[in-house]
Amino acid sequence: MSLETIKTLVDELTTLHVTRGVQPSELVDNLFEEDYVESSARKTSAGLIFELTFTESVEEESPSKVTMRYTYDHNRHLVLVEQKVAAKRFSVQWDRARAVQERIEKLEVLLSAKLPQAQVARILATMPKDYLALAPRLQLVA
Repeated sequence: MSLETIKTLVDELTTLHVTRGVQPSELVDNLFEEDYVESSARKTSAGLIFELTFTESVEEESPSKVTMRYTYDHNRHLVLVEQKVAAKRFSVQWDRARAVQERIEKLEVLLSAKLPQAQVARILATMPKDYLALAPRLQLVA
């Protein structure tokens, strides 16, 4: 069990918890750049979806339209970033829930290697409530 790795995972989880991510107001500023051509925003029952479209040229090919979709929850946390190039489908570039789950799983594995399961469960039970909601297995031990 590397204490440095555990510290890094805890730091990353802390950062994900306290940082909201890029905000729509910051993204709107990009519209002043030459390559950015369009934006749209819509409220949903879960929060807000903001889309930003720009053109991108790859070497000698004709320019492609790229649309970035940013999804926010009601607390203004960026929860999902997706990208669509030309007429293709959106693909996930970043998912807050997945990022949190991956770090919690790694942390659990590292802690379990050296500590009794009951102690690991007590440590993981100190996670913020929204993290416990993302990892149902942790709710059982909390």
